[in-house]
Amino acid sequence: MDKSEHALIEAIYEAPLSEPVWSDCLKTLRLALKAQGIVLMLRLPNEQERGVILADGIPGLEGEIGDNPYSDQFYSMDPFVNMPDNVTVTLDEHLDMDALQSSEFYQLSMEPFGIHHIAGVELTSGSDIDASLRLTRNKGEPGFTRDERALLNRLIPHLKRALRIHSRLESVSSEKELYAQAVSQLSVATFFLNDKGHLIEANPMGERLLDADRGISLSAGKLVLERPVDTQKLKVAIEAALKARVHGDTVFAQAMPVYDHSGECQLGLTVRPLAVKRHRETDQEAVIAVFVSDATARVEAPQTSLTQLFGLTPAESRLATALANGLSLDDASASLHISRNTARAHLRSIFSKTGVSQQTQLVSLILKSVAPLG
Repeated sequence: MDKSEHALIEAIYEAPLSEPVWSDCLKTLRLALKAQGIVLMLRLPNEQERGVILADGIPGLEGEIGDNPYSDQFYSMDPFVNMPDNVTVTLDEHLDMDALQSSEFYQLSMEPFGIHHIAGVELTSGSDIDASLRLTRNKGEPGFTRDERALLNRLIPHLKRALRIHSRLESVSSEKELYAQAVSQLSVATFFLNDKGHLIEANPMGERLLDADRGISLSAGKLVLERPVDTQKLKVAIEAALKARVHGDTVFAQAMPVYDHSGECQLGLTVRPLAVKRHRETDQEAVIAVFVSDATARVEAPQTSLTQLFGLTPAESRLATALANGLSLDDASASLHISRNTARAHLRSIFSKTGVSQQTQLVSLILKSVAPLG
């Protein structure tokens, strides 16, 4: 293997980690194979969606393509769709070029971009991968040679592995984002710290809390509390969590109250270690999580969720949410601009639909349900 091919393989494995993903790799492949353009379809178009298509070197189609005529009209006519999988194929090998040039696909999706030659690979591997790669050359340029096709064939196993890595990273990222959204909707601020105690990342609720002057802030990159004695307790808790992590004790948790400048305690804080990774960790990797709950945060339960869970009407949902946020029936009726008799009628209906008989039970039911995650 020569140095240039080795560099291509390196670029392929860096592709899932780059930002934007695959951008540098596609450009490297395009230049190495002397192509004018390159297209990678990470998710193939279908009747329900346009798919995810990345391109480089094709005017007007660079980067990630959203609305595009290929997905809307031409994918079903793409002559590569029925070609063999996991092998490099060129149009001039398998098709009559005169017939191709008179086709609608050529006239609408190739000719406007100056494309005349295409080398393509259908990258598949069971249920793991279903992607497509296309390299293009303009009219007047030579077709792709046997050596160039052989090089691309040697790269196919590496492309498939990199696509698997990309898929796995995307899944983990999606799950992480979903969990982060759920935690934020439950009014829990989350701070991730490195092994030096420096803040690496905070969820949106955490960022708002740092800006709110509620007894927790940031100094020299570290979390500090309103009272110095509490900051020292937090430091001790973080050190204990780090020691527990070294010993594999990921169920370790240490909690403490957080006081604001008035001396009131409206926040609760818990320090937890994250699981030890198998690889060497850097200063930019989180090893400690700090969760902060806010007793004064409002419960946000979408009306649609309460309707779907309990069959409540919009008016009943608004009243139930107000009660869950600690309002009395009189205060809730006033805030919703309804009479007390109307509120009592709504409450009787809510009790009937939810199967509870007391306001405290109703509040507990809403807070413990999945409604706040809606």
